[in-house]
Amino acid sequence: MTVVSDFRPLLVQRLALLQQQQPGLSKLGLAFGVVRDLGAGLLKMAAARFYLNNTQLGKRVSVKGRPLFRNAGRVILGDQVRIWSDIQRAKIFVSRGATLRVGDNSRINGAHISVSIGVDIGRNVRIGPNVVIMDDDFHDAASHFSAGKTGAIRIHDNVWIAMGAMVLKGVTIGEGAAVAAGAVVTKDVAPYTLVGGVPAKPIKNLRHE
Repeated sequence: MTVVSDFRPLLVQRLALLQQQQPGLSKLGLAFGVVRDLGAGLLKMAAARFYLNNTQLGKRVSVKGRPLFRNAGRVILGDQVRIWSDIQRAKIFVSRGATLRVGDNSRINGAHISVSIGVDIGRNVRIGPNVVIMDDDFHDAASHFSAGKTGAIRIHDNVWIAMGAMVLKGVTIGEGAAVAAGAVVTKDVAPYTLVGGVPAKPIKNLRHE
């Protein structure tokens, strides 16, 4: 009963969507569709508990596909976080003493996230396939046998990071910003700003007039 109550808002949304997409669908068809979605959701939640070991999970965290997940530190995932492996396998590595936080309703699909110190991802963030987020250079440019520089990464609420982008050490991405496909972010991104290129530079202000 608790599980059904926990899913009730999502079931209501799904029912409304099915009615909109297929207005001629019978009550039986609608019921079947909702039950099917509930079953699929439960399987994805079970997968989260199976794959995301030693992780603090919020409500209805889901995993689709088989992520590569190695956690020697601390991982905190908010409600309805989705880690999917469509197109590309999601890879998440958290080192000892490091922390990864992901806020409510954020989606990570096929991204590579490597955390040596800390990566903090806000709410309603969308991270696309082949995105790389790394808070550590791992090697010094002048001496490949020396450790590189590190710097925590902060990604604020409502950010979109498109396919193939890279977010490097010490970067803060402001609320509502967007990172274009293939961009390499080496400096802070202002809120509600679209950036693109290598290195990434401002392209457009995204604030609604």
